This record gives sequence, structure tokens and C-alpha cells, in this order.
Amino acid sequence: MLFKYIMALMAVCFISTTCLGEELEINADQRLLEHSGEDAQVPVGTTLSTFSFNDMNEQNYHVGEDQKIAFVFLSTSCPLAKRYTQRLNRMHKKYAEQGVAVLGVFSNSEDDRDEVIAHAKDMSFDFPVVKDTDGYLAKRLGGTMTPQTVLVDDAGVIRYRGAIDDNRYENRVKENYLADALDALCANKKITVAATNCLGCTIHLETAAELGQVTYTQHVARILQDNCQTCHRPDQVAPFSITNFAEAKTWATEINAYAQAKIMPPWKAVANFGEFQHERRLDDEQLALLDRWVKEGTPEGPKADLPPSPKFSNEWALGTPDAILEMPEEYVIGPEGEDDYRHFIVPTNFDRDMYITACDVIPGNRQTVHHVIAYVDTTGKARELDAADPGPGYTRFGGTGFRAASSLGGWAPGSLPAKTPPGTGRWLPKGADVVLQVHYYRTGKEERDQTKIGLYFSDSPNPKKIDSGIAINLRLKLEPNQKRIEVPATWNIREPVYAISISPHMHLLGTEMKIEAELPDGNIKELIWIKKWDFNWQGAYHFKEPIFLPAGTKVNLVAYYDNTADNPNQPNSPPKLIRWGPKTTDEMCIAFIAHVKAKDWQPKKIKE
Repeated sequence: MLFKYIMALMAVCFISTTCLGEELEINADQRLLEHSGEDAQVPVGTTLSTFSFNDMNEQNYHVGEDQKIAFVFLSTSCPLAKRYTQRLNRMHKKYAEQGVAVLGVFSNSEDDRDEVIAHAKDMSFDFPVVKDTDGYLAKRLGGTMTPQTVLVDDAGVIRYRGAIDDNRYENRVKENYLADALDALCANKKITVAATNCLGCTIHLETAAELGQVTYTQHVARILQDNCQTCHRPDQVAPFSITNFAEAKTWATEINAYAQAKIMPPWKAVANFGEFQHERRLDDEQLALLDRWVKEGTPEGPKADLPPSPKFSNEWALGTPDAILEMPEEYVIGPEGEDDYRHFIVPTNFDRDMYITACDVIPGNRQTVHHVIAYVDTTGKARELDAADPGPGYTRFGGTGFRAASSLGGWAPGSLPAKTPPGTGRWLPKGADVVLQVHYYRTGKEERDQTKIGLYFSDSPNPKKIDSGIAINLRLKLEPNQKRIEVPATWNIREPVYAISISPHMHLLGTEMKIEAELPDGNIKELIWIKKWDFNWQGAYHFKEPIFLPAGTKVNLVAYYDNTADNPNQPNSPPKLIRWGPKTTDEMCIAFIAHVKAKDWQPKKIKE
């Protein structure tokens, strides 16, 4: 193991550099590299999905559950990490009194549990330490160096990443980056320096190929917790639960088959074609682990290796909303028939225009609710449609029946609410109606639902309105028995904008959609590509960072449709000519691009 570690270090390219203004001398015993805090795989501002872990004293922690945590990645051999021992002891004592956990995290594969215990004792750590089995925390938090810190607030948002301070010599420190970030966080103030470069030793993680036996407790449980259990747990929309070993073993063949085919988790966007928040996909290493586990007979592994179960909440993911709107009355869904697209009018009584930074949804019945979209109606047309349709709300397939002033957001299984960029919001005019479009499954028995949504208001003194651009083709004509019918659409941008999300839309015959931005200089910006369209899994994809699109840009969409009997989603037998229309059995070709005008707003850059 020591030889392997030495060889790994020798393979690293050595650089003589400056760490935040302090000259560093590199010798044979101090192989240190510099890493940027801004180009991390998990950037500052990321909202982490809830997960749990234990420290080496079996103390349990829940990220995103009212717990502020300063993760400090350390190593038993990194000389720079060792120098910070006393500073971390002092910080632990100070901030524990303010409800902050300062944790030492050992992620190197070379640092086994016994070595970490001995190291913590030898260094006289006062703060708790975590042996990061298989580098789970390093991967989730984007840890790459030791010492490096990642500060996560009690809502699970990464608020700071980088160095602890600006000098390895404690008597020369001028900037206390982590302490300043903690002080601001505890005082509910803005963190002025959110990312810094850090210097230290690289973290080394074992690959799937280097592992011994793959077990449920050590390898597979985490994959299922992070990527599957938001839906596959009791009283959720998924048809079965996989929250323990017995359940995972029962469904192991199906889990692996669907994962390898990239049908599950339900993330339709092609990798590396556009960059998005909260991507629900398994990487190659996770897929390899699942495949090995199944092929090796689904061994359980030592129960001591089992990570704690995450604390899932069926309440509001972003905390108590500023306003909660609910369907006026309960709606009954019959046991049989086609899926139901029902629209429910919820009046608002706000005395002024509001700007919505996030919209969360709590389905009243997750067994039958497939997805929810909240639209804004200022025309009164939705009320007319409601009055003409018996029962609560009105049914309409493929559209709302009115021209929406805006869309506030929505919900689909496994999705997390996303906040709009600071200083922006979705417009909710004074006196408008919110119309909830709810897609219901039939379950074989009568179901009842009364869904509600939570709205979070902008606290900006002058929020900027999020608009929606549309690439659309209303003249599509899909001849019967044609396999790959190409349909183009374009949105011409006449003034500069920042695109923040994109929502492709087709119906049952759609098979593929690719969207690119052709810039005025001829360069192409890849936005999104869905190779295997699925009508049941669609929604808004939020870009990781706002994308600047200058005037003269063309957002080009190309979609493909299969109007043959070979299409498993074909609603007609035999196939027939299909044109644009609002019903599910009609077709559409649209991409909605949520954006803010560049003259009104510019995204804030992380200050180094």
C-alpha cells in the first residue's frame, strides 16, 4: 500500500507556485499542488440532495437537515494538512457553540480506518473525524485536495469552498477565509469570499476496478440512496421500494438492467451536451459497481459498513414557503381509462405584483400524481373552461387552453425545486390566477388528490422578470408510416439575454430533440440533446450557470418523430396523418428557454 501511494505521488506533476500570496518551497517531502476553488465539479451555490453519514464515534449527520457543517479534507501524510491541527481545534471549539460541526474528513484510499484513528490520537484532534469510505464525501462535495474545506449550510447549499486561510504559518495569516465564512453564515449575512484557491496534496480514490468484492453495504446502498430512494420508498410514486438490502436484492436484476440502459434514474439529457443543475445520472464507475454486484451474486457485506439512511422529508424542501396555495377541493380520479390532465384554478389575493424565486409542490397523492406545472392566467379564460366542465377544474390534454402570462415551475418524481438566480424571479401579477396542471395516472382503484404548492418570494428590492423564449413549429406534418420525420424550429434572439433553463416538449410520437445556439460569430453553443424522448419524463432543465446569448443568436431546434406501427407509443392503429394539436394524440414541437434580458441583469461572479 505504501509503495502504491509513493508511486501515485511520483506520477503527479510538481509545480513551484504561490499560494494566495505566500511563496511555497517544494521539496521531496512536500509534494503540494494548487487547486482552484472556482472550477470545482460541485460548485459553490449547489444545493445538495439530502444524505447522511456517521463520524468515527458513530455520531450521525444529515446534510440539508438543519445542520451547518464545515467539511475539512485531511490526510495522515499531507504535511500541510498536519499544520492546521491546532487552528482546527480552536475553530471546532468556537463554532460548536454556534451549532456548526467542524469535521475532519479522510478520503484517501491509502488512509485505512485504523490509520485514521491512530493519526487523530497522535495529533490530538479535538474535532470529530470521518473515514470517507470509497471517497463518497469527496465525490459528493467535490473535494480534491488536503487541506480543503467545503462549508454547507443547514439547507444543504454549498456556501464556501477552498482554503482554510491564506498561509500555512499561523503567525502570518492575514485572511481567515473559513472563519469569515462561518461568521457570516451564523449571522445570516452574505459570505463575501465564497471560493478561494487552495494548496495541498491531491486526494487519491480507488476506482471500481481496484476494489475487492462489491457489496451492498459498502458500495451499492449509497448509489440507491442518492439516486433512487427519493422515489423508490414507501408512499412515493415509484411502484416498489428499495430502501434496504432485502428489497434491493429482490429487484437487483431490474435495477441493473434499467441503470445500464440509462432508463433509470430518469434523466433524459445526453451527458456533456449542456451543463445542468441536479443531474440525475449514474457515472461509469457507479454503473460498473452495480453490474459487478449483480454478477457477483448480490453479496450483502458487513452490516458495520452500511451507511445511515437519509432523512427524507415529505414537507417543503426549501423550508416554509412565503405563501402556500392549494387546490380548492379534493379531486377524484377514476380507476380506469387514459391518463387525466386536469387543471385547477387557485386565485391569488396579493395586493401587488410578486416575483417568485422558487416553486415547490407537495402532491396530495403520490400514487396517482405524475407531474404538476403551475401556470399564471391573467385572461380569465381558465375560469371559463372550469365553469364549462363538471367537477373541480377542467380536463385538457397537451395544453392549458389559455395563453399563460408565465410559468412558476412544477414538480415531477425525483425533482428538486430550483431557485432562480439572485435578483430575478418569475412574474406573478396582482390579481392573477395560478392554474395547476396535474397529470394523473390511473392506478386500478379510485384515488383522491388535493395538491398544494409553495411559493418563495424574491427579497430583492428590484427583481428582474424571467421571460420565456420559444422555438416552435406549428406547421408540423407527420405522414403515416414514416420512421424518422425531421421537424425544425428556431428562436431568433433580437436583444442580448442570459438563458437560465430550457424545457423541450413533444408528445407520444417524438423520439429525439437536439437544441443548439448559433452565435452571431458562427460558433455553436450546445444547449440540450435528448436522444431517447419519453413523454412521461419531461420538464425544465436548469443550466449550471446562466448562458449569455447575444443579439443575433439563433436557437435552433431539430426534432424527430416516428409515425409507424413500430413506435411502442403509437396511439393510432393503423398510423394516420398527425398535425399540431393540444391532445396527447396530436403532436407538438416546442422548446421553452427561460431567460433574463442582459440589459436588466447580469449574473454575479464568485469573488476569489
